[in-house]
Amino acid sequence: MSAFGRIRTFWAVPTYRFAMSFLIYLAVIAIAFPVLRNALGELIHASEVATAHIVYYFMALFSSEVRVGPEAIVRYGGFSVTIIEECTGVYEALILSAALLAYPTRWRNTLLGFAIGIPMIYVMNVVRIIALIIVGRYSNRWFDFMHVYFWQVTMIAMIATVWMAWLWWVVRDETDPVPAG
Repeated sequence: MSAFGRIRTFWAVPTYRFAMSFLIYLAVIAIAFPVLRNALGELIHASEVATAHIVYYFMALFSSEVRVGPEAIVRYGGFSVTIIEECTGVYEALILSAALLAYPTRWRNTLLGFAIGIPMIYVMNVVRIIALIIVGRYSNRWFDFMHVYFWQVTMIAMIATVWMAWLWWVVRDETDPVPAG
C-alpha cells in the first residue's frame, strides 16, 4: 500500500481523524494566537481588568476585606494576585475551540458549543481564581500547590467535561451526521 493509501486508511477512522484535526487546530491556534495577541493587546488587557473586577464584585458579596486595584490586582486581606492573560481563561477557551471545530457535526451544533462552552469555561475560571485567592489568603504553602498543580489539572478536566457535555446534549441526537471525509 502506498503512503497516500495508508494516510487515507488512517484518516478513514473517525477517532484518528478527530485526534489529527484537533492537533491541527491546536497548531494553527498556537501559531496564530501570538499574532492576534499583539494586535489585540488592549482588548486582552481589558479582559484582565474585567476579570479582576468580576472576581472582586463576587468576593465583595462575602467579605469587606477584598479590594481591586489598578492593573488588575485583587487583594484579600494581606494576600494579592495580579490577573494576567493566563488568568482570563483564554487558553482553556482556545483548547475547547479546537475540540469543537475538530468534531464532525453541523455548524449549528458547533456554534452552540461555542455559545455555551466558552462562558462555562470563563465562569469556572472565575471560580478557580476566587478559590486560589481564598487559599492564598489563609495558606501560602497550599497556594502554590493549588495554583501550579491542582487547578491546572482541574481546568483540563473542566474543558473535557464541557466538551463531553456538548457531545452528550447537543450532538448526540444528531439524525444527519456530517459524513466522514
